[in-house]
Amino acid sequence: MNDDLTDVGEDAEPNAAEVDLSSPGARLRAERLRQGFDEEDIADKLHITRHYLRAIEEDAYDKLPGVVFARGYVRNYCLLLEMQTEPLMTLFEGLVEIAKKEKEAESVPRGRLTRADRNQRWLSLSLFVSVVLFVILWFING
Repeated sequence: MNDDLTDVGEDAEPNAAEVDLSSPGARLRAERLRQGFDEEDIADKLHITRHYLRAIEEDAYDKLPGVVFARGYVRNYCLLLEMQTEPLMTLFEGLVEIAKKEKEAESVPRGRLTRADRNQRWLSLSLFVSVVLFVILWFING
């Protein structure tokens, strides 16, 4: 028999060495599998889609409607699995803070203008000068 061709389902329990329990999603998924729930069971009990459940378990909180919703989903998931919420929510808040700082670092520094900003300034200045010239010519010819 060839071990390389064994059938592994989507909810197959990973080896203990493969599970990284440093993230809230990994802990929730490991506990869900330990208790024998499949994705559909949990999604139905939490009243969320399987897509959202996978996002939580993969710590892909940007795929959820917002941080407030993500926080509630993670807390309710903990409560459903009868886990302690505080350690997991502390990890969750840490991930949210890291993501927030990364997003801020990617944004344009306030002191620099983008090309669109410079173009908009020139367009506004040109429009103003045109209107002023039109008004001057109107008074001179009027």
